Amino acid sequence: MSDTNRNKKRPSIYLSPPLERVADNLRDGQSLSARLAEIAERYQLACSQAPALADDERQLLGNTLSGSYIEPLLIKHLDAELEDSDAGDPSALRDLAARVRSMSYAQRVALIESLGF
Repeated sequence: MSDTNRNKKRPSIYLSPPLERVADNLRDGQSLSARLAEIAERYQLACSQAPALADDERQLLGNTLSGSYIEPLLIKHLDAELEDSDAGDPSALRDLAARVRSMSYAQRVALIESLGF
């Protein structure tokens, strides 16, 4: 195996506070790598259930998020972000915000991931 391939399989990662909590709560004998793989598989499953959007809604959401840092607080308040946006027709933005307001946080994450953000 080349050094490049080996480095891809063994990346160095920063343990942010959420990852520190994961590392601190491993089951007996469980590796951090195995636990992160489980979480990634579950995340992939959750993101495969993105709510359907019409093309114009995808465009509005994409324009609203363009250039934004997608942090948990933005996801939590995505409906308000849409309502405050000047990225399109105000009534269309209000309608989309109302749809997003009824979505769970997991659905909002899946929606954002489906757009590649």
